[in-house]
Amino acid sequence: MTPCAPTRSSDPETDKRAALKLAAAAAHKAWVAESSRNNAIRFAAEHGASLRGIAAGTGLSHTTVKRILDRD
Repeated sequence: MTPCAPTRSSDPETDKRAALKLAAAAAHKAWVAESSRNNAIRFAAEHGASLRGIAAGTGLSHTTVKRILDRD
């Protein structure tokens, strides 16, 4: 479920809390997506895919793929 933009209220504190809540939800969604991508990269590497092959499939550079794999 994607949060939508909050509507403006007459209270700046309410607007600030809504904006922070939206930012937190977006940050969590980005973290989940990055974790999923990194797990898929590790899975592909464990099953014999080359760095350049993974890079081509993900749109990342082969050095970024190597950096992700080296973190383990």
